[in-house]
Amino acid sequence: MRKVPTSDYKLYIPSKNHVPLPDKMKEYLAIYTTEYDDSYILEPIVASDLEVYRSSIVNQKERIVEASIDYDVSDPNAGFTVNEKLTRIRKLNRKIGENLKILYNYRCQICGKTIGEEYGSHIAEAHHIDYYVNSLNNDSNNQMAVCPNHHSIIHDANPRFDRKRMLYLYPNGVEQKIVVNLHLR
Repeated sequence: MRKVPTSDYKLYIPSKNHVPLPDKMKEYLAIYTTEYDDSYILEPIVASDLEVYRSSIVNQKERIVEASIDYDVSDPNAGFTVNEKLTRIRKLNRKIGENLKILYNYRCQICGKTIGEEYGSHIAEAHHIDYYVNSLNNDSNNQMAVCPNHHSIIHDANPRFDRKRMLYLYPNGVEQKIVVNLHLR
């Protein structure tokens, strides 16, 4: 590690004459990356825009607000992207799974339970029926809301899903029917 002499940089110390900008006059700059290493998209955000957004979401739960933005039921762009370094990047729209959790009120479609309710929290996970890494299908008809326990059990035991009877068939012979279904056909 090279030691940088103190003469190579200056430490910014605000003077006593520094006047802070009032919140209503502040502006922000959102910087988005693009597919090109040297190109970015810049978007100015003024304080009045932030205030309109804040007033529209005040007193709402964060996960409900996030999931309500741009509701999608299919993801035509789902897939893998290969960059120059030959790195596989998983690309999918997480809002589909988040909206399914809201549709089921964070209740597991397999056992019907809501995990965390006694603590004032609701924990559910989105599960791809036909595993995404095999099918690249991120549509809502290939996802379900499940509790963390059933999600782990499914990935550990690798059961087969029978869409006609709406049940999981486990290798040991256990059959587990879905008890809550509002979207799968």
